[in-house]
Amino acid sequence: MKVNPAYTSQRCSACGFVAGHNRESQAVFRCKVPGCGHAEHADVNAAKNIRHAGGHPVSACGDLGTGRSVKQEPVSRATGRTSS
Repeated sequence: MKVNPAYTSQRCSACGFVAGHNRESQAVFRCKVPGCGHAEHADVNAAKNIRHAGGHPVSACGDLGTGRSVKQEPVSRATGRTSS
């Protein structure tokens, strides 16, 4: 299932409150709801929201878990090095 990523980095994965000012910086998420105050890395918070919405987890390299990532350089199984 595809999940619309809109607002996933602004939504609190603990209480669900959405506000642009929840995302303090590129890396910092801090919920502004009194009594919540949930804080963690902004990308982790967004990933939790995507997972809770029914999205499938994907690694940072784009690996879909069905073999080698399409974003990786080909590697020789014999040497473990990329071809030149």
